[in-house]
Amino acid sequence: MRILTPAVLAGLLPALCGAGGLPPTYPCYRAATAPTLDGVIAGDPAWVAAPVATGFSKLGASYTAAKQTFVQACWDAEALYVGIVCEEPDIALIKPTVRDGGDTWLDDGVEVFLQPAPDATVVQFVVTAAGAKGGYEGAPDFLKYEAAAHHGPDFYSLELRLPFDLIGPAPGVGDSWRGNFCRNTFATRSGGDKFTCWAPLESRFLEPGNFATLGFLGPAPTPAQVAEQTEALNRPYRTELIRRLGTTAAVAPEYAPTLREAAGDARFGEQARGLLARWERLAGALTEAERTPVIDLRHVLQDAQDLAQDSYDTKYAYLIAHVLGD
Repeated sequence: MRILTPAVLAGLLPALCGAGGLPPTYPCYRAATAPTLDGVIAGDPAWVAAPVATGFSKLGASYTAAKQTFVQACWDAEALYVGIVCEEPDIALIKPTVRDGGDTWLDDGVEVFLQPAPDATVVQFVVTAAGAKGGYEGAPDFLKYEAAAHHGPDFYSLELRLPFDLIGPAPGVGDSWRGNFCRNTFATRSGGDKFTCWAPLESRFLEPGNFATLGFLGPAPTPAQVAEQTEALNRPYRTELIRRLGTTAAVAPEYAPTLREAAGDARFGEQARGLLARWERLAGALTEAERTPVIDLRHVLQDAQDLAQDSYDTKYAYLIAHVLGD
């Protein structure tokens, strides 16, 4: 069985990132122990040893701005395992309606597409946020694969065990399949795009030509190498988050003079001083952006965008009050 050496790893990193606009490659390691199928991702040794991919895109567009998704995969002689964590601040609004074998794509949940060879049938597995199983393309028997769901206060997570005999010949170390991880979101009160995917797609989930590559590898390397691969997988997403953060930070001069003036005002002073302090923290966050975990960086960006809007509102409320009086 092949174990990645530093030299092999260095050669693999550009492919992981999807360099040159190509679909990304997910390094799928053989699990020493299969995941415990209870829907809980955190703390499971099988998932600790699997790189984490995020940066899901809106169907036909760029990265989704809210409700990101995090996916991992591993395998053994009999099955592929997929673990997915879905950010969901609207978790209380998810009301499952579909049962096993039903139209599972009509509920909040995930879809996994797998194609063992370019001319092979694409097999689609669909699991709802409640763990209901189904499928469409390739007609997989939902009775023969397993899924488990877990709900947290602002997320849900799913674990899938997909036997190879539902998909095609079992892979070996060094083999590669095509596939993708997708998500359906219908609880959108707090925002979020309805249809998102890891490898970017144009108009629908069934676009095999745009699928990612799933590379089957031997046992996982060191934790440091797994962390390096996680960073490589998410490098394009990090780059875009930093770009957006820099664009937002660049508007600070539009508000700073007025906010400094308003800082001494009895009515607007406290609010203006708070906004100025937030702009200072944003500048500091931008200098640390390369070292900030991606999930935290996206929250920094969301806060920055809220800051820009709050500054706009305060600036013009102060100016109007100053010019027109009470």
